[in-house]
Amino acid sequence: MKVGFLGCGKIGRALVRHVLETGHQVSFVQDIFFKDEADFPVIEKPDPAAYAGTDLIVECATADALKQSFDAMIAQSDVLMFSLTAFSDEAFLEHAKAEAVRCGHHIFFPHGAILGLDGIADAKPIMTAASIQTTKSPKSLGLDLTERTVVYEGSTRGACKAFPRNVNVHAAVALAGLGFDRTVSRIVADPAVSTNAHVISIEGEGIHFEIHVSSFTTGGVTGVYTPLSACGSLDRVLGNKAEYSFI
Repeated sequence: MKVGFLGCGKIGRALVRHVLETGHQVSFVQDIFFKDEADFPVIEKPDPAAYAGTDLIVECATADALKQSFDAMIAQSDVLMFSLTAFSDEAFLEHAKAEAVRCGHHIFFPHGAILGLDGIADAKPIMTAASIQTTKSPKSLGLDLTERTVVYEGSTRGACKAFPRNVNVHAAVALAGLGFDRTVSRIVADPAVSTNAHVISIEGEGIHFEIHVSSFTTGGVTGVYTPLSACGSLDRVLGNKAEYSFI
């Protein structure tokens, strides 16, 4: 399989290594900051010619970069997307779904830093309430605070606008469940923590789920677990076969 990348930061680099280690081919990397020597083309802006012939494009850049390149990517390939906060823009979400159908390609949403996204999606018909709380260090949120502070509480749509690089987990829960306006987000900045922690609560007719996930940060906004999760999602999209699999 030929796999291209939009964005090649910490997650992207882990995925590029994984693609090469599992016998697939990197068809291109699109990233203005990527300066490493590489045996594949490196481009700086959307390029339909580079996208052509690619089986899957993995986006792990930013919501703005995803929006800028989406039409050209989906016209040529299936797309696995990590910047899910982009879809808090309802017009873009509807446009993306329509373009995927028109072009005959698929959009894949990874579970990223959390667990149980498939279970949340399965429970959607009987779900009545959904909330998620994220606790991170102020630095990872781009803030300079000296005490534990609730920096946002409200709809997930608002959280995505306020912290577009930090709440892809919230966007994933909203997309799987009740949507961006009915999902409640709470973001806590705590200078005492060195982890990214998420608590997801789901209520429904006869059900209650509470999911706790915590992993140490690797610096910036990415936790230790996320690159591993990303490689697992990529394997499932590419159909890499193991002795058994979970679906």
